[in-house]
Amino acid sequence: MTLTCLLLFLTQILVVKNSEASNNVPAVIVFGDSSVDSGNNNVIATVLKSNFRPYGRDFEGGRPTGRFCNGRVPPDFIAEAFGVKSTIPAYLDPAYTIQDFATGVCFASAGTGYDNATSAVLNVIPLWKELEFYKEYQARLRSHVGVERANEIISEALYLMSLGTNDFLENYYVFPTRRIHYTVSQYQDFLLSIAENFVRELYALGARKLSITGLVPVGCLPLERATNILGDHGCNEEYNNVALTFNAKLENVVARLNRELPQFKALSANAYSVFSDIIARPSAYGYEVVDKACCSTGTFEMSYLCSDRNPLTCTDAEKYVFWDAFHPTEKTNRISPYSTHIMEGHGRRITTLLCFHIVLLHLLSLVGETVAKVPAVIVFGDSSVDAGNNNYIPTIARSNFQPYGRDFEGGKATGRFCNGKIPTDFISEAFGLKTYVPAYLDPKYNISDFASGVTFASAATGYDNATSDVLSVIPLWKQLEYYKGYQKNLSAYLGESKAKETITDALHLTSLGTNDFLENYYTMPGRASQFTPQQYQVFLAGIAENFIRSLYELGARKISLGGLPPMGCLPLERTTNIAGGNDCVARFNNIALEFNDRLKNLTIKLNQELPGIKLVFSNPYYIMLNIIKKPELYGFQSTSVACCATGMFEMGYACSRGQMFSCTDASKYVFWDSFHPTEKTNSIVAKYMVLRVLYQFLQ
Repeated sequence: MTLTCLLLFLTQILVVKNSEASNNVPAVIVFGDSSVDSGNNNVIATVLKSNFRPYGRDFEGGRPTGRFCNGRVPPDFIAEAFGVKSTIPAYLDPAYTIQDFATGVCFASAGTGYDNATSAVLNVIPLWKELEFYKEYQARLRSHVGVERANEIISEALYLMSLGTNDFLENYYVFPTRRIHYTVSQYQDFLLSIAENFVRELYALGARKLSITGLVPVGCLPLERATNILGDHGCNEEYNNVALTFNAKLENVVARLNRELPQFKALSANAYSVFSDIIARPSAYGYEVVDKACCSTGTFEMSYLCSDRNPLTCTDAEKYVFWDAFHPTEKTNRISPYSTHIMEGHGRRITTLLCFHIVLLHLLSLVGETVAKVPAVIVFGDSSVDAGNNNYIPTIARSNFQPYGRDFEGGKATGRFCNGKIPTDFISEAFGLKTYVPAYLDPKYNISDFASGVTFASAATGYDNATSDVLSVIPLWKQLEYYKGYQKNLSAYLGESKAKETITDALHLTSLGTNDFLENYYTMPGRASQFTPQQYQVFLAGIAENFIRSLYELGARKISLGGLPPMGCLPLERTTNIAGGNDCVARFNNIALEFNDRLKNLTIKLNQELPGIKLVFSNPYYIMLNIIKKPELYGFQSTSVACCATGMFEMGYACSRGQMFSCTDASKYVFWDSFHPTEKTNSIVAKYMVLRVLYQFLQ
């Protein structure tokens, strides 16, 4: 199954254009080698260039830009993820001006390294010269936007560094000079001293947010495998071990810099693990070829040897990990900064946040000026976030039986309306808290468990009390009463001061509203006779506002107000849409869009009126719609019917009775039952919310 970064993250960023995330990174500024060079070598006197075909054949317009790739390089995707721009221009490219560079610029030069002797091999731009270009850029920026704004951009920009491979493979292991003077360990220390000095100079020039990428498994590059004849063309493990030890030392340098430089945030973005996994298990990422590159024979060619005239060049680079003998394909570049990794564990398929945790959450943590701890995740809502409260009330809206929970830890049916975890579990984990959020009414848990996370949510509830009455579940006002009781218990457990601090810093999540329309307004006659659809939206938004104000009065300051998904695309609605060819019900989707606009406007209003609140709108509509419309991009095979039973109308007890018809692999399905997503879908949506909205609470 193909499940790449593009599938699980990039499409969330690129295709879902209407997400309402704010962005605190005004520019992305890049230093390094060919892994991040976007074309600076085009205009210097060096043989190391790639401004010709087939390079760039999958870039916009099929243009060879000077990137050593068939398409884009990692900083392009990172900049786009932060909402800055889709490509980072090369500083020496005369096609661009300071107006273009104000939001992102690349000083990198293919073939360079930390060591000046490395850059001298192919006569490319040394790292010290990249810094001189950066100083020149600062002067131009101040002339363009003014001193004050320029200084702000410089301090708030995200700085990326990626280099070091050439120092070993192009210099140390090829020419004798450095080997005469240094052991491998000593050379590593020499390089890292240069790296540290460079970072300190960046800091002195105003940089405050920096990511330094470590080395990938350099012994597994096609060129190194091709020359490893004695090792049967396997990876050169000596080189890989050098990369590992270098990365470990780099992490120590970064830790020291963070301690010693006030208000500085740096991270060591170690891409070794994800590259290693891609190489070890390429099929898990949709690759077919890992030991050879796409271009020419794929064994030793790069730059001019990688010619458009060579008939051996592959036709589909997506099947290859490497584009040329030294550089990854665009697909791999997409994965490297933000990968997800499908692993087999304990007989089940689980989604593990790998490079998401290694790189992207750390990058996002660079965004703000301060790092505010989130000590707990506190949840209100309906079945989208209920972890089992309905198990302990007299209602038929339950799911504490198989096949629910079959992919949860231990195969337990917890009361989550899912085969596994729900979005709030993934969000909690992403914030470094527990791997799942327990239900408040579950007697297995106590206040020591709830101190770092708790859900008061109840399946089948809504904003409207009349909605909760339909299936006798916990109304929203009662969830608030439970929250007040929780606060008292928390004060008794932690002490009043610590409890208040926890409440203030906790992330409060709400997710409800779908049932108000599908279970109540469009099913029962009461509200439809009182309100038009628009009037009912206003009525619900008023309840939402009062609820947020109540949370605020109780001390909550970090709140996410969840929106509606494209509810007309739920399998149950499609099944009953016979006249519409069992397609999505556009009327319901339009209601969701209208209501989401009201909630978005509500967040703006309350942020203006309530001092100290940080209220965000988490809109799942567009990412869910994109999954539904383009399931193959995410590795799904079925979107119109669910996994459980026939997948058309069953949920709750009906799902249990029909489980003999249930699918065997839920990861192929967008929906678990006729109303609720699978764990895999929940994972994608949760990561999207963290990366596009909730990251603000990591600051």
